[in-house]
Amino acid sequence: MNKKLLLLPLLFGLAWSQDDDELDLDAMWDNTVWNDIESVADAGYEVEKVTAVAGVRGAEAEDEALHHLYYRQSMKGPSKVELNKALGKLLNTLTALREKNPDHAKIPEVTHYVIQIYKKLEDNSKAVEYEKELLAKTPESKWAKFYK
Repeated sequence: MNKKLLLLPLLFGLAWSQDDDELDLDAMWDNTVWNDIESVADAGYEVEKVTAVAGVRGAEAEDEALHHLYYRQSMKGPSKVELNKALGKLLNTLTALREKNPDHAKIPEVTHYVIQIYKKLEDNSKAVEYEKELLAKTPESKWAKFYK
């Protein structure tokens, strides 16, 4: 019984202190001082260093002259280091495919990509060598049509 008597004043005290912490929003609304806006000023700003660029959409995006329109460094295409790294991976893939099956269906496609990278690296003798190999082994593939 003593525990119940002690608990009752404690609960009453918590309920009473909770009323003090609540915000009286109605009183705040009524006591707020409102100021009228007398004038509004428009501030005009101009952009500094505007860079004009060419935009391309649709079929125009396939135009060969587009590589001259790049305006950001990130859009300049892969560097020679990146091209050499990709070439190494493609040559490893090509070797693995040939070891697995000399007539593998992916060999013409991978060879086409190797040729394209050699052309980007301006190593035309290697590009022509792989072109001749592609035309000799798979002249009817869809990848060989680019070199006929």
